[in-house]
Formats: sequence, structure tokens, C-alpha cells
Amino acid sequence: MINDSALDLDVHDINPVALERALRSASLDLQQIIATVAGRYLDNGRHRHRYSSGARLPTWRTLLTIDDQVFENRGFRARHDETVRSTFVRFGDSRLSAMDLDEPVDWRRDDDNLPAVYLLVRALVQANATDVATQD
Repeated sequence: MINDSALDLDVHDINPVALERALRSASLDLQQIIATVAGRYLDNGRHRHRYSSGARLPTWRTLLTIDDQVFENRGFRARHDETVRSTFVRFGDSRLSAMDLDEPVDWRRDDDNLPAVYLLVRALVQANATDVATQD
């Protein structure tokens, strides 16, 4: 989720303690924004109650759209410095960008440096699937 290579503390002349605080704040903010944006795509009735039956899952294109919307969010961009924002792994930075965009997302990926959107949307999908399974 965090791209350590994007941070060169010497080049950016960043206080490590301040950076840790900024990353923690940005991570929490990012989680909330991802949950909001992903909710538009996952909680619309088409997907929510169909995960447990194995029906249609979100596609890679859906995740790419969520990624674009999240990182272009004006509030997120205004609240967090570019150095901090650039530390989050995005789809373009990962091997996932080469996936067939219209295929359902494979939530079993466990590569290093998975995109933040992939990790957080996966957690939301798994939580929804658990909720549906316990309701049945």
C-alpha cells in the first residue's frame, strides 16, 4: 500500500516523525474516501447481495475507476502534500495495471506493494460477503 521507494528523506528534507504523522493522517483519510467512492459501485444493489452466491464481482476496470476518483479527490489533494500522496501505491505503479480490465477482480492476490484501492476495496468486499453469509 505504501511505496517506500517514493520516499527519500534526504532528498525531500523531511522530518521522519512528521512524515509518520502525515502518512497516518493520509492513510485514514484515504480509507474513508475509498469507502465512500467504492460504496457508489459496490452498494448499489447489483453487487452487494450477490457476492455469496458467486455472481458478478467488481472488475479491474471498476477498481481502476475508483483509484482515479480517489486520488483526484480535491479534498484529499488539498489536505495532503504531494510527497505524502505519492507514497501510496496506485494501479499504474503495480503489475495489476496489466490485467484484463473487464475480468472480475481476483481478490487472492498477495503480492508486495498492492495498490491501496485494491487492499481497501478487498476488505470492504470481504466484509460485505461475511455480512451476507451471517444473514443467511
